[in-house]
Amino acid sequence: MKSLSIFVLLALSGPLAMSATLKGDVYSPKAGIVCDKKAHFCADDQGISLAFTKEYLGAKAEAIMLGRIKEAGGPGNYDMTWFGFSNGVDCKVKEKLCRVSKHSDKADTAHTKALFGR
Repeated sequence: MKSLSIFVLLALSGPLAMSATLKGDVYSPKAGIVCDKKAHFCADDQGISLAFTKEYLGAKAEAIMLGRIKEAGGPGNYDMTWFGFSNGVDCKVKEKLCRVSKHSDKADTAHTKALFGR
């Protein structure tokens, strides 16, 4: 019974430990998905995801993202593969890398690992 309790504790602490390494209003609800409560979007290794945004942050957050896309002139004018979180971390899907800011070359390992698994 003791080993089962330890296993359950470790299994449950995995997502929590990952989320704890992310900064600000950014968290990981599930492996490979990172959401930003303040910026109103979720992303995965393909980029900003409207489906995950709606699932984890709600219809209001999805509507906010759709409004941003519309303001940019539509999906063809809004790059869903390059985004910045409200904590300043900047991610580029094509590079499979997040940086501490868009003005830095320094990788942010916590966000990169949470999104891209590396």
